[in-house]
Amino acid sequence: MNSLITDTDIRERLLERPPAALRLQAERPQPKKRTQARPEHSVLEAIAPSGAIIVVGLGLAFVFVITLVSLGTVPDEQKAAIVTAAFTVLGTIVGAYFGVRVGAAGKGAAEKARDAETIKVQELTARVDPLTAVTALDNAHRRIDRS
Repeated sequence: MNSLITDTDIRERLLERPPAALRLQAERPQPKKRTQARPEHSVLEAIAPSGAIIVVGLGLAFVFVITLVSLGTVPDEQKAAIVTAAFTVLGTIVGAYFGVRVGAAGKGAAEKARDAETIKVQELTARVDPLTAVTALDNAHRRIDRS
C-alpha cells in the first residue's frame, strides 16, 4: 500500500463518495443536448462601441456648452476655475471611456483563453478511461473542498 495514503484519506473516500467503479456502474450516459449555435456577432456587440462613442461625444459637447455659458456669466477672476473644472471633466470622461474599452478587451481575451482551455479539457477527458476520469474528479473535489 502507498505510504502517502493515511487513514483519514481512506475514511474520507469511504464516507464522502462511493468508489469510482460503483459510481460508473450507476451512471447512465446522458443523451446529448442540442445547443443552439451562438451567433458570431450579436446586435448588442455592434451597438456598444458606437453607443459609447455617442455618449462620450454628448458628454464632451455638454461640458463645452456649460463651460461657454459659465465663462460669459462669471467675473474675470473666476474664469480660470471654470476652465480648470472643464478640463478635469474632459479628462475624467476620456479616461473612463478608454478604461472601459481596455477592460472590455481584457475580458474578451480572458473569455477566449477560458474557452480554449475548456475545449482542451473536454478533448482530453474524452480520451481517458472512465475509472481514471472519475478518480481524477474525486481528487479535484477533495482539493476544492480543502481550499
